[in-house]
Amino acid sequence: MLLSRVVFDITTVLTRKSKMVDCSAIDGAYVWVDGFNVLFGVECIFLNEPVFVCDDGFFRDLRGGVRNYRLTDTSFQAIDAILSFFSDHNPSRVEFLFDAQISRSGELSAVCGKKLKSFGINGISRTSKRVDFELKQCRDIVATSDGIIIDKVDRVLNLVCCIFKKMGKTAKTLDEVT
Repeated sequence: MLLSRVVFDITTVLTRKSKMVDCSAIDGAYVWVDGFNVLFGVECIFLNEPVFVCDDGFFRDLRGGVRNYRLTDTSFQAIDAILSFFSDHNPSRVEFLFDAQISRSGELSAVCGKKLKSFGINGISRTSKRVDFELKQCRDIVATSDGIIIDKVDRVLNLVCCIFKKMGKTAKTLDEVT
């Protein structure tokens, strides 16, 4: 699993890196957030779980898909870290999409929506049964580390990386594992 999430051919690496926008490039931009994808990566900071710098430059965790999600203190810490980053960079609007098929996604989306307001961020949080499809159609900046989505959009924010940098954390490299 590690290799399939971290190692990519040179064409994929160059194409994906060309789509990556700088952390500060979201000022005044509309940003769509792949909710669970980003949340899981940021939660790793608070859980002391490894996140890897992948060949394509994106930060990815190894947690994989989760069907039964529980809101925990870690969830709230991660949401606050994500929203703190956005409040520092003043995007015009932020739209969080959470997979409706994952348990507690409605509750998580509602919490995120309330916190958007408390952070003074113009945006919305909602669930969708077609998160990947919606994000692939997006013409604005998309925050994700999902390669399938990255390959279909024009501009991608490596949000997990941005938050790691803001918090002074580092991700692992494949060399550190081998």
